Amino acid sequence: MALHRDSSGEFDITSSADKFFTAFTDDISSTFHIISKEKRTVALSLSGNLVSDSYKTFKATITVTPKDDEAGGSCVVWTVEFEKIRHDVEDPMWIIDILINYLKETDENLNI
Repeated sequence: MALHRDSSGEFDITSSADKFFTAFTDDISSTFHIISKEKRTVALSLSGNLVSDSYKTFKATITVTPKDDEAGGSCVVWTVEFEKIRHDVEDPMWIIDILINYLKETDENLNI
């Protein structure tokens, strides 16, 4: 099993791309280290005891794109790259699940 892996996916949200991206990046700046931030794309790294005990690196890239249809909304594409410190370390699915849930909750909160 490889030590360096990645995982990715996408899902639709109801918020506009700009509104969602601004809310998300403003909120995460105290939790994640923002590596780069360009037009609706942000690259983040996560560190700390929970991550550094099992992973050499943990980076996520989030891109938000407006949908072209009349219903509006946007599409969120996420990619997570990580490198485990040993072969017996589990893939960080729990961290990825937290990130995805957080993205979806951000959308829900913007539409309340």
